[in-house]
Amino acid sequence: MFSQTNGYSPVAQDFIWLGEYVDGTHLAEFDFVTKEENSFYSLQKDKLIRFGLIGHGHKMFYEADGRFNISGRVVDFIYSTSENDFFLTSGFSTFSRDPITYKDAVARLASFHDPHTQGGFAGNGSITQFTFGYKSVLEVHGVKFNFKVLCHIPFNSPAYMNLRLVADTKLNGKFQIRVNGLVVSEFHAPLEPNVGGELNWLIQ
Repeated sequence: MFSQTNGYSPVAQDFIWLGEYVDGTHLAEFDFVTKEENSFYSLQKDKLIRFGLIGHGHKMFYEADGRFNISGRVVDFIYSTSENDFFLTSGFSTFSRDPITYKDAVARLASFHDPHTQGGFAGNGSITQFTFGYKSVLEVHGVKFNFKVLCHIPFNSPAYMNLRLVADTKLNGKFQIRVNGLVVSEFHAPLEPNVGGELNWLIQ
């Protein structure tokens, strides 16, 4: 479905979430034909092969192997030590990943004397940021990782990713981000057992 859509939301909302299943069917936040809203909790998570957002002509999603496709740029994450490269995405095995999506919004607080509001709150809120991603548990080279990736699309600011990694083993390595197969960012990231490391990466 991501390959077939034009990347525009079928409703007034700037971005909508979209899940694509292994059998070729899909579920969207708003139906492309009827415009009716679907519940995120109706997603069949165990059948997802792609999940992400579309809007303003952009298609942003992750695949079943965890790698991201951000408007045509393929993004992979690797934890690299002198002994091993731990591929957190694009590995040979497919791991279960729990999809995440939410919106940040603000609401206007009006005067308690405003006759158009009740209790001092106005009814018109506005979305300030869209977020999608996943959390996963995977084992690579005998090391168990908890890995969470969130892609944030704020208004009037560049898109960025929040990355959180926890390992059950002490490791002294680097966290690599590869775009279309090339290392674009690398961070020294020693890990202690069961202690999380976290960073934000401006999408390049």
